[in-house]
Amino acid sequence: MSNLKLRIGVLSAQGLAAADKKYTTKVVKQTLDPVWNYEFEIPIGADKMPKPFNVTVWDKDTFGRDFLGEISIPVKNCFDRNAGGVSDGVPRHYNDPQNLPQWFTLNKRSEKSNITGEVQIKFGFIEQHVRDPQQYVDAWEQLFGPM
Repeated sequence: MSNLKLRIGVLSAQGLAAADKKYTTKVVKQTLDPVWNYEFEIPIGADKMPKPFNVTVWDKDTFGRDFLGEISIPVKNCFDRNAGGVSDGVPRHYNDPQNLPQWFTLNKRSEKSNITGEVQIKFGFIEQHVRDPQQYVDAWEQLFGPM
């Protein structure tokens, strides 16, 4: 299975910190749990190994933007949580019903930061048909070693 494509879905967030506390109106409150459903695909293979996946959340306003948190996920760990636990997941097709979206807690850049919330991300291989999950596990172990 060379020339694999990995789909990454940055789906939503919940419990974000309100960056502009004075504007805690209904509109801002609704944006504290945004839904993006943004998906993109990258090639992956022995010669095409991406760097860690970094997600940074910003609050955009009239006068610039406010940092709301970030996460960094090593590629080899991108399937760790897709079974509902912390490290019991396995590589799967993106559309496999057992491939669950994963929640990641946003990290601060400094101790003074008011950072809260989580980002929901989904990883999975994308092909015309869904292979047996063991084939994805085998392909993943060829890239990263035994799980």
